[in-house]
Amino acid sequence: MDVEAILGPRLTLRQLELFVAATDHSSFTAAAKHAFVTPNAVSLAVSDLERALGVTLLVRQRARGVTSTPAGVQLAEGARALLRQASDLQLTVGDHGEELSGPVAVGCYSTLAPTVVPELWERLADRHPEIELTITEGTTEHLVGQLHEGRLDCVVAYEVALPLGLAVRRLYNARPSVVLPESHRLAGQAAVDLTELEGEPLVLFDLPPSGQNTLHLLRSRGLRPRVAHRTTNFELVHSLVGRGMGFAVQYQHSGVDVSQEGRRLAFRPIAPEPESEPVMVAWPERLPLTSRAAAVVHLAQDCLPVAEQAC
Repeated sequence: MDVEAILGPRLTLRQLELFVAATDHSSFTAAAKHAFVTPNAVSLAVSDLERALGVTLLVRQRARGVTSTPAGVQLAEGARALLRQASDLQLTVGDHGEELSGPVAVGCYSTLAPTVVPELWERLADRHPEIELTITEGTTEHLVGQLHEGRLDCVVAYEVALPLGLAVRRLYNARPSVVLPESHRLAGQAAVDLTELEGEPLVLFDLPPSGQNTLHLLRSRGLRPRVAHRTTNFELVHSLVGRGMGFAVQYQHSGVDVSQEGRRLAFRPIAPEPESEPVMVAWPERLPLTSRAAAVVHLAQDCLPVAEQAC
């Protein structure tokens, strides 16, 4: 009896590993160097997968490498998840003791990173020293894309920007504050009513979703924001405010009250106090977390509420 004829050809983890390497490097040659095999071995693995699945996964272009077809993109996403789970299974069942070990890749929205990453990294090094944590910063859209591609285990971002289809856990609530130059007429107040800033120039931190959140907040208080400058550089916002070029609104306070030029800034709560913005950790709903990633998520839930006090 021909078992393969009944069940169909079986895929192997090695085939999937070489296929993922080819998609990541867009080249059989580069993938071969990464996997310490020959380019022909990578090509053969991909061809075997295509024959088994009955689809074209990669388009070969002479001297231009390879590009993924829609089927190839879909397989790569599932393959990365499967390879992570296989690695997790090996580390869990193998003779490695009870200590969790291995890589965990976390994405973090850029402005949250200065508060979130150091606390998480330090606690993780103390509690799970064998876990190898890597951090990727960027916009929520970029990070969620990498999450669905299987390049990240989870992401930390504001809830407002997260799409449907993700499992989420709340970490803490971020509260917006006004950033003023120390010499501003309102800098000495305990809190600032946004209506007192009507007509003044706004330095807008415009990395999604922060820009839209700020504009929505100002408009909800009856202001017509006069945007003097837009930037995705957090430190440039502080430098411009420090020079008196306008005020800013930010949802994350790093605890440093001076710009990089050494000009003092005043961070003041907003009155009346607006709704806070939940900061969440998220991962694909349909993909289980590895035991290592689950440990990182649980640790984040334990240790990151302290960030709420710094907002």
